[in-house]
Amino acid sequence: MIPRSLLFTLSTLFGAAALAAEQVNVNYQYEGSHRADFSSVRGGLRLGGFSDERGLTDGSLIVDGYRAEAEMAELLRNAFAQGFAHGGATLGDSEAEHTVSGSLTSIEAEETADGIQLTMRVTLRLNRGARTIWQTNLFGRGTAQDLTTATQAALTRLIRELMNDDYFLMELR
Repeated sequence: MIPRSLLFTLSTLFGAAALAAEQVNVNYQYEGSHRADFSSVRGGLRLGGFSDERGLTDGSLIVDGYRAEAEMAELLRNAFAQGFAHGGATLGDSEAEHTVSGSLTSIEAEETADGIQLTMRVTLRLNRGARTIWQTNLFGRGTAQDLTTATQAALTRLIRELMNDDYFLMELR
């Protein structure tokens, strides 16, 4: 049996470690290229809510020990907004016919010979009114020497995967 004082000490140390997570400024700016054209989406397009389904109390946690400047769901939503804007989308308000929303389901990082490999998994939905007309699970993987660049690369890959999804694009025509 573990003494209560040891349990208290361990929980305090692990709690302090969680609070002492290193700040990472992702500061994401979409610099990729895609050929998707959203300038004439029939009925308009808007971004709905993005949630974090990872079950964490701190939504800004990228992976253990590293915290972003904002909640990851918000960074994800902003990244997709930039991807749509790159394709000429004018993101509308609640009156738009099409709504893209999503949820962050996981983020994993591992060290490889090439640096840090970060993988994000996201569920995306496209609604027309209240009805879901398209849904998919995407993953974006980025590898770089540092966590910031790996996170940026993973976000860019997610955008590229969505913009290359023919079924998604067909639903917007």
